[in-house]
Order: sequence, then structure tokens, then C-alpha cells
Amino acid sequence: MSRKAVFVFSLCLFFLLAGSDLPSLTLYVQGQENKVIYVSTPVVEGDRLTLSWIHSVEKTPWEETYIVLKDGVMLLEETVFHSFGAGVPHEKGTMTVEDGQIVARGMNDQVDALKWIHSHSVHFQLNINGERVFAGADLPHHEKIEIVIHEEVNEHDRKTNN
Repeated sequence: MSRKAVFVFSLCLFFLLAGSDLPSLTLYVQGQENKVIYVSTPVVEGDRLTLSWIHSVEKTPWEETYIVLKDGVMLLEETVFHSFGAGVPHEKGTMTVEDGQIVARGMNDQVDALKWIHSHSVHFQLNINGERVFAGADLPHHEKIEIVIHEEVNEHDRKTNN
């Protein structure tokens, strides 16, 4: 195949896929009860969601990293914290000390939603692949919040299912 033919084929494929209705995942940060959406952003399988905050009792940083799975489920990949006390899960996975922090990996916990009562006092933050999505002050104080990921129904599915 000539270079020109490959280019034309690639260009046609690009426009075909760009205009198609491929399934997509959207992450929502919303109220648990009122379902008000505060943040929505597209995500793909393999994206890394990192939540960080200051632990309310220990007053030390805490960080959890989840991997987005193809069905929108979140897999806990790693937890990093500075102090270890009552209530810290320790029966799953492996724990190591790295750069003065305790790092837990291999828990294999899968969740459909991450839920918490939001507080501006703990400097809560969400990053996706290292890019900040929101900081603590971006969400309402003392509201029950959740992060969920939904597969969006595309136009093609709507037409064939009706």
C-alpha cells in the first residue's frame, strides 16, 4: 500500500471512530442524597484516581489510589499514610515503609462508589493521572459526597434498544 493510501485510510478510520458512538465512562462527584453533580469528567479504563486528605484523628496526610476498570468499578491499588493506628486495615496485601511513609498495596478491593462526609478542614483533593480535578473548597462543607463512574449510553444503543 502506498503512503498516500495509508494516510487516506487512516484519515477515514479517524473520522469514522470520532463520529461513532463508542461506549464511554464518566466520573461523577455528587451528593449522596440529593444527587447534585459537582464535578463530571470522562475517564477510561486504566486511569489512576488519587484521593488525598488529612486524617481527622492523626492529623497526617493520607492518600489512596484507585485504578478505573472497564466497567467503571474502582480497584484500590495503593494506600499511603504517615502513621499507623487503630482502624487502619492491615490484613490484606503487603505493607512496606518507603521514604518514611507506610505504603499498602495488593488489597484488591473493588468498589462501585467512594463515599464520605466532606469537610473543608481536611484538604480533600482528587487527581486523575496526576491532574487535579477538585480541591476541598470546591465541594460543599459537611455534605455527604460520593464518587461514582457510569458507562454512558451512546446514541447507537439508544436507537437499537428502542
